[in-house]
Amino acid sequence: MKRLALAISAALLASTSALAQDTFYDDRWYVTVSGGATIVDNDRLADEDWPYLGVSIGRFFSPNFSLELQLDTYESEFDGITVPAGASSSFEKFGYGLFGRYYWGDFDRWHPFLMAGVGIQEHDNFLDDGRDAFASVGLGATADFGDHWALRTQFEARYDNDRATFDTDDGFWDVIISAGLSYKFGQPPAPPAPPPEPEPMRAAPEPEPAPAPPPPVPEPEVILELDAEVTFEFDSAVLLSEAEAELNQVVDIMDAAEDILLVEIAGHTDSVGPEAYNQGLSERRAQSVADYLAAQGVSRERMQVAGYGESRPKVPNTSPENRRMNRRVVISVIERL
Repeated sequence: MKRLALAISAALLASTSALAQDTFYDDRWYVTVSGGATIVDNDRLADEDWPYLGVSIGRFFSPNFSLELQLDTYESEFDGITVPAGASSSFEKFGYGLFGRYYWGDFDRWHPFLMAGVGIQEHDNFLDDGRDAFASVGLGATADFGDHWALRTQFEARYDNDRATFDTDDGFWDVIISAGLSYKFGQPPAPPAPPPEPEPMRAAPEPEPAPAPPPPVPEPEVILELDAEVTFEFDSAVLLSEAEAELNQVVDIMDAAEDILLVEIAGHTDSVGPEAYNQGLSERRAQSVADYLAAQGVSRERMQVAGYGESRPKVPNTSPENRRMNRRVVISVIERL
């Protein structure tokens, strides 16, 4: 019997660490009334036919674990020992303690459990009238019927540390087989509401189309590009006579094309010499061309004069030929009707 109790204890510890728990459970208080039979330890020198009675109150503290405060009693008659005259042969035991049960599974409404408990057990017999600690282990199952009632069956092995009755070094192992009826107070708790349905995925809005790039700035409409070497004296803004024939063509174009509202007369130089000097030279040469056109009847309001010096070379100033190409005056249309 002692080996059986140790095996049940080991199973209780193993199942406690191995079994998972849910989150929702019925935490109402309940009361249980139990009855059954006892098989007392042979060393008690008593019979085994007396009934067992118990009552407990408790509740669940997690989906799988309950605690109960329990009161119980069972009685036996001495058998095989001489009882003094006038003394009672009954051996009464009254216990009160705390019992824990660990539940798992659901087998057609039955929920098996492992049980462990500790408490105090009082003894009343002609040899001793005292109390000692007890410890219990066991197993059983509970079945619910409706919202309030439940049936419980249980096998329990109880170690009663009673050493005074027979003045021994060990206590006694008793077996208790019982069935109980439980009543749960109050209404059962409502299960938690299911999580809300996830919102349907919404397609991301189409990105706004990128704005169209601005149209490229049109290249200026060049009417005439004058080579400075054939247009001006060396290092001067004085016009050569050879340039007059080409400038007269510009006059004819301006007279005929009344839609040309504004032209730019831009002077350019190469990179030889000081930059400030080149800037002034380009302005003077552009102004000289504008003065000639004005003298031929072109309105100054239709002309815009600019000098860019060496800042806008046509080609790199890396050779005499390239530098000659950069020394120029360009007449371009910048505004039409």
